[in-house]
Amino acid sequence: MKYQLGDVLKKVRQSKRYTQKYVAGDQMSRATYAKIEACDMQPTVGKFMHILKKLDISYEELTYIQNSYSLNGKDEIIHDFFKLTSSADIQRVDNLNKKCELYLKRSFDNVVQDIHYVCRALSSIHSEQAFEQALPYANKVWDRLAKLDNWYSVELKLINNIFFFFPLETGISIAERALKEIERFTYIIRNDELKSSYLLNLTIYLIKNQKYEKALLYANKSIEECMQIKRFEGLAAAYVRKGITSIKIEKSHQGLEIIKKGLSICKVLDLNSLFEALTQEVHELTSIDIDLKI
Repeated sequence: MKYQLGDVLKKVRQSKRYTQKYVAGDQMSRATYAKIEACDMQPTVGKFMHILKKLDISYEELTYIQNSYSLNGKDEIIHDFFKLTSSADIQRVDNLNKKCELYLKRSFDNVVQDIHYVCRALSSIHSEQAFEQALPYANKVWDRLAKLDNWYSVELKLINNIFFFFPLETGISIAERALKEIERFTYIIRNDELKSSYLLNLTIYLIKNQKYEKALLYANKSIEECMQIKRFEGLAAAYVRKGITSIKIEKSHQGLEIIKKGLSICKVLDLNSLFEALTQEVHELTSIDIDLKI
């Protein structure tokens, strides 16, 4: 059941013990606001934004209440996309892809289409380990986003899932521009883990391209950012990738200790899937025989 806008505004206002006069403020008369609540009038964009501000509620919260405290359609897809923290979680990727396909059969939307392409790219990597099969999907997303003057939360999340498909110089250029956009919109970015995700992806991207000194720089930045926002699964990955980088620059003993530090975080927090993924990452990227039992 979807409630009328006026019904939701009234519900929120009464729950906060606000009067119609208070919400109307100096932007409209109380009578005008009363008509909006009674569903006899649709507010202009300016009045609507004023009402949300006076009610201390976001547009996302409003639509969530309007949909009977649930998400559906595009809102649900975007919510699930932002909850996707690892491309290794292929079950979530596949479920999200199915939701996108169902949505796109009913109506077209640029963002849903891009999320669909990202899912296809990530699935290709997971199932076939072939970047060349994933690259066309990444290109389709980038073709649209490259033309935009600014990137906001959704665009930044999309880019974080595709930049590593491109040649090194291009990928780094894209990611570093994205990090500047994140800094510019720090207070409105909808996901406070986005910066750390970029830093972590840049670290592994540079390791795989054998740019170890720069990888070490981004590994340290990842550790600092994850500690600041208390993102402990990210901190585990950051330590492991710093350890891999240290091994690559011939600091094997130091690197092993840092790797074990990262994996111990997984053990303490029962992050078993992450422990296995990071252990596999170490074995794939280092040639030394090390015992990773904590």
